[in-house]
Amino acid sequence: MTAPRWTYDQMMDLAARGMGKVDLLGPRGATLVSRDEIEAMAGALATLGLRAIHPGAATPRPADTPLQPLKGPADV
Repeated sequence: MTAPRWTYDQMMDLAARGMGKVDLLGPRGATLVSRDEIEAMAGALATLGLRAIHPGAATPRPADTPLQPLKGPADV
């Protein structure tokens, strides 16, 4: 097994620095974010529970979405 790329604190620091660029400079800041900062932001979002949706995949239904009620013969 390989060693982790960053510690949790390093990942959060990189993510916060990338977010700071976007927060301070808006769209211009987004062009200044490094690849490491982008990867750290993705890791931070995954750590906070955001699930990835791969390109072309359907949007998953949230786990807390209520199920549709079952229909019986009387409901027809």
